[in-house]
Amino acid sequence: MRFSTSFLTLATFVSAALAQELFTPASTSGALTGLKYTQVGGSGTYNQVTAMPPGNFPVCDANPSCVTAPKQISGNLAPFNEEMTFNFRGPMNLYNLAVFQPDASGSTWNQASSWAAGQAGKNLVFLNNLGGTASGEFSVCHGNSQSFANGALKVAVATANAEPVKGFVDQDHEVNIMTAETCASRPCDGFSRGTANHGWAGSKMLVVTFDMPASADASKVPAIWALNAQVVRTAEYGCNCRGIGSPGGCGELDILETIVNQDTTHGISEIYSFKGATGSGSSNFFPRPTGERATYAVVLDEQTDSIAIQRLKGWDFAQTSVPRATVDGYLKGPALQVSFATGAKRRMDSGSW
Repeated sequence: MRFSTSFLTLATFVSAALAQELFTPASTSGALTGLKYTQVGGSGTYNQVTAMPPGNFPVCDANPSCVTAPKQISGNLAPFNEEMTFNFRGPMNLYNLAVFQPDASGSTWNQASSWAAGQAGKNLVFLNNLGGTASGEFSVCHGNSQSFANGALKVAVATANAEPVKGFVDQDHEVNIMTAETCASRPCDGFSRGTANHGWAGSKMLVVTFDMPASADASKVPAIWALNAQVVRTAEYGCNCRGIGSPGGCGELDILETIVNQDTTHGISEIYSFKGATGSGSSNFFPRPTGERATYAVVLDEQTDSIAIQRLKGWDFAQTSVPRATVDGYLKGPALQVSFATGAKRRMDSGSW
């Protein structure tokens, strides 16, 4: 049987449209398929890193070693409208990644970056915090900077995408993704050191297909989260702008994070900024996909001042653009609604809100 070109084109379009659909059946409590943060942005300050004196080995003799200054911000999505990076901690298999951003009219969201397992990324590089070996730098006061990750996502290499990235992140490592543009080619906001790249600013949508195999060590569990790119360009676990409440808090979004000593088949979501923190709570969670692949869309949208996390039936990663209507479908889809209005409370040690 022969099919006309128009029929095949229509079939391809229908297949791509179906792949973008929200996961069913939808759930907005307990085991979630969708979560939406509203009233995300605001006006306030956070402590931006302006200098990081390295010290003189073998002791950190710089005082202060972490120099900051208040940065005033305001507007929808702030500070999540600033450049962001997406982070992944194993054990996890990554199969596909894509980041979309709106065009000038806002009517179309174009693919800004993409990657598929075993292939070279398009405007996307994998990094880790092993600077001072093959790439990046090390200082006695601040430890390792960012570095380019090798294909196995375990060690540093000298250049970006030097090896095809296989996609498995083991339980002893974490990586993050950035654009291919470096801070050397165009200055980045805030202080940066070693290997430093730009993230994605303004509105953006991450689409990712992954699974999270069982951990061999119960104390090592997987997570997907997003950070203000300034955090990793300084020291992810040291001198940075991350914090909770004014004047700290340049922005962190935990997308799907399993927690040690809690039910590790559950992945919770939390959001932090200068406004405080809130999240899905202990009774609402995304199921950890241990035995099957899962595809999620994470939309950070300035127009609606909201962030949506939605599980999808699938995604056609060959498509290079989607209409605003598709993004609106994720923002308006069934989801647990969590307000991040001023006065949102900080997380307590128990993990409740």
